[in-house]
Amino acid sequence: MLRYIKFSLLVLLLGAMAFSCSEAKSYADYVNEEKDDINSYVERSNIEVVTTKPQGDGEWISASGKPIYYKDSYGLYYHQISKGTGTLDPVTGSNAYVRYVGYTLDGVMYYNHTSLTYADPIAITLSSSPSGKSYGVGFQTALRNMCAGGHCKVIIPFSIGNGNLYTVSGVVDSDIINYRPMAYEIWLVNVE
Repeated sequence: MLRYIKFSLLVLLLGAMAFSCSEAKSYADYVNEEKDDINSYVERSNIEVVTTKPQGDGEWISASGKPIYYKDSYGLYYHQISKGTGTLDPVTGSNAYVRYVGYTLDGVMYYNHTSLTYADPIAITLSSSPSGKSYGVGFQTALRNMCAGGHCKVIIPFSIGNGNLYTVSGVVDSDIINYRPMAYEIWLVNVE
């Protein structure tokens, strides 16, 4: 009887391992899913994507009325609503004071740090080599495109996005956070 139980447990364990291995996704799988997610979001949102950065201090809108998103060499999609009026652009070592709302591309708000919910903006010290923690390369690149008072919307691919999201209770490490592109609306309140 004990042999039968051991054999049954072994079969169940091997079956569970085979099933879990077949469900694991590769990095290439995540990249392909992300491309599909971003393309679908761009189409649903009636966005025009360009690879040459538009000029001007106001909102980037195409002749047909579509919001223009500039896609840079890192894969960041950046839509300027207002460049801002400040004289200081954020650079490495600057403290950028921001408010923002974060969304998944299917419209689920996962973070809202706006004046309606928080009294003070968040202070972010811009790094020369962002580690991909809570404010990774994509978020910091968006800030570097604005002046104080600026406002933008961005789509940030996971490769330049959240990395491991650090929280009060530790590191959240999951497919939901690490391998999903995110959309943000960002207000750069001030730069020091």
